[in-house]
Amino acid sequence: MLNFKDILRSDLKVFFNPAEFSEPHEINGRTLNVVIDNDRLMQRSKKEFDGISIGEILYYVAAEEYGEPPGVDEVQIFDRKKMQVFDVRADAGVYEIILRRNE
Repeated sequence: MLNFKDILRSDLKVFFNPAEFSEPHEINGRTLNVVIDNDRLMQRSKKEFDGISIGEILYYVAAEEYGEPPGVDEVQIFDRKKMQVFDVRADAGVYEIILRRNE
């Protein structure tokens, strides 16, 4: 019998399957399956930052595939664009990462 954690892990395999939801993107020279969710980015901007634009890309990536989470203000090359990490959240084996342009 599967426990709850096993069920979550199997759900992540579906969520980050490029045939289902995710898409491959190049992050710091590595191709990772991510889910971009700019609707969530707009929601967070409205709710947490009074409508101020906080970034350009919000994406989810499996923590197991990514490795150690990036630090805030760390430079990240996302699809050959130099970006800066604005925010990172970790929950249930997934990182939610917001990137903004590196000025």
